[in-house]
Amino acid sequence: MILTPLQLDILQELINIGVGRAAGMLNQMVSTHIQLQVPILRVLTPKELGDLYASRPNTVFSAVQLAFTGEFAGVSALIFPPESASKLVRVMLGREGVPEDDGQVRAGTLQEVGNIVLNGVMGSIANILKEPLRYSPPDFVESGIANILGDVSGMILMARTQFSMRDHLIEGEVLILFSLSSFDSLLSAIDGLIAS
Repeated sequence: MILTPLQLDILQELINIGVGRAAGMLNQMVSTHIQLQVPILRVLTPKELGDLYASRPNTVFSAVQLAFTGEFAGVSALIFPPESASKLVRVMLGREGVPEDDGQVRAGTLQEVGNIVLNGVMGSIANILKEPLRYSPPDFVESGIANILGDVSGMILMARTQFSMRDHLIEGEVLILFSLSSFDSLLSAIDGLIAS
């Protein structure tokens, strides 16, 4: 499915707005300035995404997943390679925090960050396109990409995200997995925005 440059620009802007809101909330939580950027947005098939992750050195990733339903339905996920996940937990907890090898604290910290980022992104898409969404509670999983994605068929928006904080650069990806019909609905809503 080919998107027009204007559709892609609008999707990029919607995600940038959501990431900006999430950065503002994260800044209030920690005593350091956090900057989030979404420099790259791509639309991929599940096979293309699987091939992309297969070429990476990591086989296990840390992911927070947030399912959503409404006019568009699917799953959004914030995915980190292990070293980025560990770095993010250390920075979020600060030096005085609980050791990041405490699995429960690690999972809870990443789940909270993922929930804020994914709600920011999905909320901005829903609000600007005037399509209300309902969310399930977020899930945290550390697994291979195939298990994280599950049995997805449709289109995937992949936004490579960079967290800059305390001289650390932490890389991750926001993935939004849509069924084909939901992706069509998303594009129709964007076209409606362009026409208005």
